[in-house]
Amino acid sequence: MPSVETARPAQQAPEDEEEPDEISWNLGFVEEPEKPHLLLRHRFPSKVGGRPAWLDPVRLPTRDMLTCRASGRPLDFLLQIYAPVDANPVEGFHRSLFLFISPEGSRLGEPGAVRLFRCQLPRQNPFYSSEPPKDKDKYPQQLKPSDADASRDRDPWRSVDAEQPPPASSSSGSPSLASAKKRKGGGCAAAAAAAAAAAAAAAPSAEAASSTAAAELTGAAAPSSSGGGTASSAAAGPLPRTGVRGPGGLYPELELVVEPEDDYRDEDEWDEQEDEQPTAQAAAAEGERRGGDAASGAGGGAAAAAAAAAASGGGGGGVEAEVRRALQQYRARVAEEGELDEEELPPDVLEAVEGSLVPEQRCFADFQARVSWAPQQVVRYCFQDGAQALWPAPHGRPGPGDVPACPCCGGPRKLEFQVLPQLLHFLHLDEEDPASPDWSTLVGYTCAASCSPPPGAECAYVEEVVWVQGPAP
Repeated sequence: MPSVETARPAQQAPEDEEEPDEISWNLGFVEEPEKPHLLLRHRFPSKVGGRPAWLDPVRLPTRDMLTCRASGRPLDFLLQIYAPVDANPVEGFHRSLFLFISPEGSRLGEPGAVRLFRCQLPRQNPFYSSEPPKDKDKYPQQLKPSDADASRDRDPWRSVDAEQPPPASSSSGSPSLASAKKRKGGGCAAAAAAAAAAAAAAAPSAEAASSTAAAELTGAAAPSSSGGGTASSAAAGPLPRTGVRGPGGLYPELELVVEPEDDYRDEDEWDEQEDEQPTAQAAAAEGERRGGDAASGAGGGAAAAAAAAAASGGGGGGVEAEVRRALQQYRARVAEEGELDEEELPPDVLEAVEGSLVPEQRCFADFQARVSWAPQQVVRYCFQDGAQALWPAPHGRPGPGDVPACPCCGGPRKLEFQVLPQLLHFLHLDEEDPASPDWSTLVGYTCAASCSPPPGAECAYVEEVVWVQGPAP
């Protein structure tokens, strides 16, 4: 269901339409940052967890915007994507998306429990230089005292304090700006990829993170990591929230590196299938042949795990005797002749598997076949017209008119990115905790024109829509 509601709906293309062949997706992968200061706001990072690296550090979302509408509790910061788009290249020279989720993971399907905000700035702005940063520019330009106070007043994470150089630092603190050069693949997430790839970095150890968190909660100085400094310096004040999952009330901070999906697809597959997605039958048969290995790429989420077992015929359920007979014959042939490619898969196996799959299994087989090109992906990004989300399950998808229009300009929203269940694996969640989040996928829809807030607006962040497809019922 959508994360926000407005009175004027925008017509959406049916989600079951076939995606045009020319659509190119970018895939997001997480890496531990070696130099956390490269994930500060003046580097325009794409990242998961930690504190938000606000694009506009002063005109922040209000406390009400950063509150879960379902539980009334402050939201947890999940991730951000640096994604300039051609739709508004002047006012949106810099553009970032910020995704927040409820601390009560069992309520993510309720309205307002997952919230998405978009912020953008022109090249000439008060916070960043129009030139790329130098290597010595480890920290953003310091804000005026009045602006810093305004930022602290709204920001539960107090990022303005965390981004200051530690007392002993000799950093020049000069203003800087990352280039907005876009990578191939069309989208502005590709620009995020360029910034992220150029600033690739890994994070402090778990022990260092825990030590930093403890210091933050007590207000004491924290030891810096061995990776050349820490984004959460001793200057950062204690977080106002305690008892939230993750170090110091934060999810683990990871760099989000974006790469074209085309780089992960086998060239022979391109030639043979001409961009056509593998069929559910072939995916299910392959899952059975590999003993479920392909399904393991789903990487997290109760819905994904259950569907993976179903699609691969695991657990002894859902596969009729005729299917088992055909698969046994197929495995015997593989034992004699070696692995078979898709064109050599016996028709009786494909027909038997296809006939035995319920819609949930068939949908997940298609999902897993596509994800298996790069099993570690956690985010899929595409701002092209006609892009379709990759749904792990047939339930709970938006229909025409379900995604509301942009409240600022009244124009339609379009799909921009989706978060896969694989990300749950990297959040180090307590599986026994009923409050831990779970989803099949989170799909972000943003204004197709990437419009700006009205001149003089108190907040520089526009709320967009997240469609939450929860775990299978």
